[in-house]
Amino acid sequence: MPQHEKPDPDEPIEASSPVCYADELPPTAPPLPFERPELVTRLNALLENERALLRVLRNWSLEAGHDAALGAWTLAAMRDDATLICARLWDFIERLGVEPSSGVGPFHDQAMALSTWPDRLRHLETATSALVREVRATLLRVADSDLVALLSDTLERHSGHLVLCSSVR
Repeated sequence: MPQHEKPDPDEPIEASSPVCYADELPPTAPPLPFERPELVTRLNALLENERALLRVLRNWSLEAGHDAALGAWTLAAMRDDATLICARLWDFIERLGVEPSSGVGPFHDQAMALSTWPDRLRHLETATSALVREVRATLLRVADSDLVALLSDTLERHSGHLVLCSSVR
């Protein structure tokens, strides 16, 4: 259509494909809460990763000597946090009427293969950062106030662990 003609109001307007600009738009609504099966899967994955962290911290706190950087007491405190988080996740999954997973996340085997404390702390920081991202993503889609409290506490504890890890690097 030439520029001097008025557009016909009944004619459809050509627009850019939404794919071109969709990622630039702010979300219009919060994500929908998890359906029960998806929530159980997500919580079991978190439980497995927490259990891996717990086992690694238990082993490392027993091995920690003068070269551990964080020290045995700090590692033990982090281990105690992981123990509490595992127990609370286990209880919540059982409350959903499902058997909690007994699996252990991949962090355990990866971490136990490391022998030097600088490598261990870097890996601990990386794994904890991944857990923080998982918990944040999960929180966005949780409606249950008890679970929001549990995940918020988990997020706070792990954020504190990240501060500890970065302080000794």
